[in-house]
Amino acid sequence: LHIRDLSSDPSSGITNVGKYLGLTETGTKNSDGLSTGLDHMKELGITHLHILPMYDYATVDETKLDSGEFNWGYDPKNYNVPEGSYSTDPYNGEVRVEEAKEMIQAFHNEGIGVIMDVVYNHMYSATDSCLDATVPDYYFRMDGDKYTNGSGCGNEVASERSMVQKYIVDSCVYWVNE
Repeated sequence: LHIRDLSSDPSSGITNVGKYLGLTETGTKNSDGLSTGLDHMKELGITHLHILPMYDYATVDETKLDSGEFNWGYDPKNYNVPEGSYSTDPYNGEVRVEEAKEMIQAFHNEGIGVIMDVVYNHMYSATDSCLDATVPDYYFRMDGDKYTNGSGCGNEVASERSMVQKYIVDSCVYWVNE
């Protein structure tokens, strides 16, 4: 499920279009009277939902939400931060965190488990990443002075390194606990 896609149809009856909160709304129906959003998922009888990346990604400018920018989320920028374009107030970090949690809790309240798609194999830009700024040339695989491209994205996370492994595990545990 892509968070924005599920609620973006104008006839969905969902108030918070393209937002975390749009997936918490119940009683929504389309113009044909069919259930949409969370109610539709319940009617399908799903037990689990795979959510495409919902952490902060690079190519949607959260300050230009009316410009129609779109991405599937496979361009990670900050692994441990919910994507701001899905929040009702991307300028306030607390709002994105709270609304992401509300969305997941709404699924759990309906007995729907959440599977979060994560992309720890690369970042949108290794050179601009907070990881590389913290410890240059450690978090990404390199061949000489060039990033390796095993991920097909121009860089790949060096998951064989102990602190990278710890970061990935800590990040997964963070998302599960939060």
